[in-house]
Amino acid sequence: MSDTLNVIQAMKKAHPRDKAPCKKAIQKMIYLIQEMKMDLGFDYRIHLYGPYSADLDIEMRYLCGRGDLIMTDEPGQGHLLEVDADMEVAAVSPEALRIISSFISKTPSDLELLTTALYVKRALPEAGIEEIIKGVIKIKGQKYSEEQIKGATAELQEKEYF
Repeated sequence: MSDTLNVIQAMKKAHPRDKAPCKKAIQKMIYLIQEMKMDLGFDYRIHLYGPYSADLDIEMRYLCGRGDLIMTDEPGQGHLLEVDADMEVAAVSPEALRIISSFISKTPSDLELLTTALYVKRALPEAGIEEIIKGVIKIKGQKYSEEQIKGATAELQEKEYF
């Protein structure tokens, strides 16, 4: 059984409206899970929308091709992915469920900011808030304000990512 399917199903169940997550949110949630030392086997690099795993994207496409995942394109919401109703999925670990529950109400853009700030911090372990802000701005341009980046950094500290 695929950990990816388990995470996607857990994300849908944790969502207040039982909503299927989009590809971007899945990418970011799995990154957040992995950064809490729960290796799901995906390598991440910085990309247009923050940390991105090509291997995870390939796996999601493969699971769609097999029929295990159903992808729907929702205007303004992106590509939503839902586990096929006939699939049996395992529960995620309590730690992974805590992370999912903690971030499920975030928009994909919020997750992009959080994971980009975390990526910068991981790349520059000694970086303080000002260096993280500069790093996020270097990667994202003016997409997020300094206040938004500070808020994301504070949230990551509160949730013990650093």
